[in-house]
Amino acid sequence: MKLRLSPVAEVASGGTAPQIPAPCVDIEAPAGESLSRALWLSGKLRPLPLCGGLGRCGRCRLRFPRDAPLPLPAEEAVFSARELEAGWRMACRRQVPAVPAIGPDSGPGSVLELELPPEDFAAEVDEVSPGNALGAKTGRELALAVDLGTTSVYWRALETDSGAAVALGHFLNPQAGAGADVMSRLAVAREPGGRARLAGLVRDALRRVVDGLHASGNTVVRICLAANTAMTDIFLDRDVEGLCAAPYHAAHAGHETAHLPGLPSVYIPPLPAPFVGGDVSAGLAALLAARTPRPFVLADLGTNGELALVTARGDLLLTSVPLGPALEGIGPECGQLAGPGVVTDFSLTPAGLAAHSPDGAPGSTSGPARGISATGYLSLLALLRQVGLLDASGLFADGRAGFSMPLARKLAAGLQKEHGRMRLHLPRGLWLAAADVEELLKVKAAFALALDALLRAARVPPRELAALCLAGALGEHVRADNLEQLGFVPSGLGSRIRAVGNVSLDGAALLALHPDKGAELARLCAGARLLPLVENPDFYHAYLRHMRFGV
Repeated sequence: MKLRLSPVAEVASGGTAPQIPAPCVDIEAPAGESLSRALWLSGKLRPLPLCGGLGRCGRCRLRFPRDAPLPLPAEEAVFSARELEAGWRMACRRQVPAVPAIGPDSGPGSVLELELPPEDFAAEVDEVSPGNALGAKTGRELALAVDLGTTSVYWRALETDSGAAVALGHFLNPQAGAGADVMSRLAVAREPGGRARLAGLVRDALRRVVDGLHASGNTVVRICLAANTAMTDIFLDRDVEGLCAAPYHAAHAGHETAHLPGLPSVYIPPLPAPFVGGDVSAGLAALLAARTPRPFVLADLGTNGELALVTARGDLLLTSVPLGPALEGIGPECGQLAGPGVVTDFSLTPAGLAAHSPDGAPGSTSGPARGISATGYLSLLALLRQVGLLDASGLFADGRAGFSMPLARKLAAGLQKEHGRMRLHLPRGLWLAAADVEELLKVKAAFALALDALLRAARVPPRELAALCLAGALGEHVRADNLEQLGFVPSGLGSRIRAVGNVSLDGAALLALHPDKGAELARLCAGARLLPLVENPDFYHAYLRHMRFGV
């Protein structure tokens, strides 16, 4: 089936559509394939972080200009009646038909016409930018460090002789159309041709980065790619069956160099466990090189929560737990990655809640917002707990008995039931759904459980932990008191939280510049003790105990 995509036509003031032909993109897709995967894994559209079929984010919206299928309940919860009548549907809930059911184009070789919002449409995929150049010299040999994340890919090019960074950049992972979490990617990788398809998307993106660096007169001689075990094996187009069902096992231990068509040699850091990968081992390399005080924990609050504890005497303990994509801005109804127009913080004022966007830009506290980032949600939940509008179990408090704080009564006036679900209306056209709170509470419960289990196994009381190193953008921007108040970390540990930024990329840069350090890191990882939390018979009971804020 051929899918023909064009941007939604802008309607002129007179009520008629413009006569200028819209650019189109044609995509061939087999009947029965998920429509969202067919579109956003085609390599012909800009990557879009999707919820992987949860049916809540609404990002995969598209319009059937004619003969729209009947709306599904999930679509009725996302779109207005007017939008549904106009043909708006969610691609994640639709399959590629064999032929259009009705219409003059039905029959073999027919075309299904679809429209996308103009901001999501691209007649051609954007070339991956060569990034921000940090130097003007040419003729250099470069090492390329890559942090291949589930949502985003970060890279840094460095001179091999001086170690100086000469360019850096990032882009959305082009595999995002397969879903926001590791298990969604693995599900696609298990399908016939799926693994090669996903591998090709990332390899092509990295080739464009390398080509851009070569075009500036330099030569990339090697790459170090840090990623979790699943993302690594998909990139290498290796067997992933051992990561798809218990008992989990990795196909290899990493600490190897791969030779892939069109790319310089790629060093893969040690992969110490099925769900603790080269991103963590690279991060450990960076922290150990920086002489981080021990005992310390390195924690990544990504879609797959990975935690590593290095004891005072140098022993390594590892664990992982699925966190889901809620803290990546995917899943909550107003969730977005941080950026212009996205609320990253809330505060209480005499007039109620104030929603803040970064950089103090015009409209940063007023006017419509694009959504709410992870730090925005965490600050909001902490404030709602503080005023008593949200109870420890994550439910909106019943205000019939009255609130002790006048401000709580004012905020409670924004509570409404819509489509059978509770929502709290927020400033700037935003809202907090009861289901959003539940998703974030699940993340809290899983992370708190993993951290508690790791400390117990190492016999390190929270008061004796020298540092809790939070990796990634969330670690850099989240307020430690929010994490402590909500119960992500034990009481009193907030003061020892250290934001370490993209420590995975830092470690990849270290290993790219000094390949000899890989052997020492591999020995550390080979002796690691792994705590398989999910396989523990008591996991779900312990998880439920942590399903409360502040505990």
